[in-house]
Amino acid sequence: MQNREQTILLVSDDAALCAAARREFETRIAGLRVAAVNNVGAARRILEDDAPAVILLEEASIAAEGDGPRGQVPRLDAVVTSLAVYAPVVVIGTAEQRTELSALIAAGAADYVARDGGCLPAAMGMIQRRLRQAQRVADCTPERFNEGLEDFGEVLRHELNNPLTGILGNAELLLADIHRKNDGRLPNGGQQRVETIAALAVRLRETVRRLSQEWESRRDPAG
Repeated sequence: MQNREQTILLVSDDAALCAAARREFETRIAGLRVAAVNNVGAARRILEDDAPAVILLEEASIAAEGDGPRGQVPRLDAVVTSLAVYAPVVVIGTAEQRTELSALIAAGAADYVARDGGCLPAAMGMIQRRLRQAQRVADCTPERFNEGLEDFGEVLRHELNNPLTGILGNAELLLADIHRKNDGRLPNGGQQRVETIAALAVRLRETVRRLSQEWESRRDPAG
């Protein structure tokens, strides 16, 4: 198996943490490319063109300038949901905030580590596990589908998990806001969430169609 270059997107405005993370990467993970930005807005601009294997997000960076309307700090679960559409997210933050991400963690879209003296080694362990998963999927090309259902199943789980997570996460957040306001109207940002859900549903449908065509072509090459 030939390893492909893998990328981690590091989102943090803490220079000391970034430097320590880079040292940890160099020590424990060979052949890794690191793209670092200091706020979530900059991360989203990168994600428009290039999806990394894993996103490492420092919780404090979501409050950086430009990420919320009129200086309002966005909710952590909303930010992680939007990023998890592109890649699994490993979050470093306060232990109290973990419960906010419980649904995303249970869905396999995010991991969470409390920021303390040992947070980076713990985060690196999570990242290495995610990178191994991404590498297995990357090596499972359509030419290898005939080797068995296990390879195809790995690709299927990977390809479908991200859009499904985005759909479910945005729907849950939207419903929570509607129930909280209880006025029969879409809450602020509600229209954007509905548009995101619709776009992800289209992406999911196209992914299923593409994978189905690839699988059928491998089963019946003459067709």
